[in-house]
Formats: sequence, C-alpha cells, structure tokens
Amino acid sequence: MSRTRSALGGLCSFVNAKGEEVLRRRVPVERTHVERQAIRMHERREETWQPLNRRRVAAFLEMYFLSMVYVENAHRKGRQHPVIAKMLNKALVKRVIPFIDRWLVYTVDDSMWPISLDQFKELDHYLAANLPRVHAGHHWQNIVYFFKVEKQREEERRWLEDMEREAMETVRRVLEC
Repeated sequence: MSRTRSALGGLCSFVNAKGEEVLRRRVPVERTHVERQAIRMHERREETWQPLNRRRVAAFLEMYFLSMVYVENAHRKGRQHPVIAKMLNKALVKRVIPFIDRWLVYTVDDSMWPISLDQFKELDHYLAANLPRVHAGHHWQNIVYFFKVEKQREEERRWLEDMEREAMETVRRVLEC
C-alpha cells in the first residue's frame, strides 16, 4: 500500500454508528435559507414559545419576513406551505403583536421599543396588503398610533434643531459684524 493511502479499517463501526448513507454522502444536507434561520433561532434559544423579549421578537420577525414576505424564499408556487403559513400567522397574531402592544414605551430612546421602525414599516405594509383583519385589529392600531406619535415627535425634534441652528447662525453673523 502506498504512503498517501491509509487502510479503511473501522468503516463498519462508522456505518453502524452513523448509518449507511453517511459513506455515500459527499456534501452536507441541503437546507433552505429559512431552515437555516430556524436552526439558528433554535440554537440561540429564540423560539416564540419562550417568554418574549426584544431579541426573540426581532428573530421571529426576521424569519417571518424571510418565509412569508420575500417571495424568493417561498415554496415553488410562490407562497409558503399552508401549514407553515398558518403556524407563523398564528404566532404573529396571538403572541408577537400583543407583546409589542404591551411593551410600547413612549421614549426618545428607540432601543427601548419592542421593534425597530424599519421592522414596523415592513410589517405594516405586509399586514395591510395580505392580512387586513389583523391590520385593522385593536393591538395593531395601537402600534400604528405609537409609531405615528413617534414620527411627529421626531419631526418636532428636527424642527427645533433647525431653529436652534438658524438662531446660532444669526448670532454668529451679528457678532462677526
């Protein structure tokens, strides 16, 4: 036997431990992007059946967007399997949206909000187009009102900053003359 090749001893025990197909497989099992996201969520313990927090809600929304909103990750017919869609929509309606509604905090610090503004915009657009009953529901309308108020506050803050900047420029111009 040449030096570059080694004996195949121990393959029988390897087959007994891992199964016969392990010797025929050259690449790992193919997984879709949504399956990989679900596996990562499970590894990080971000399942929605556990008590929710901002991190778990963000992970769920990421998976929801990947599987339901972005069509390229859907089943071959352009939509998700009905059982998966039902489970995801049920978790969204029964757990995630009430959690977001319960934990809304009217503060300037957006790290205290249960979801980010980008996640809200994307989810609001999807719910308005595809789930109008959920979009018209009490919990979601509270969330829409919250983000509308925050948008008004942001506009007021910008307006005040612009006014301060203009006042400082006029003071600087007066002092220079």
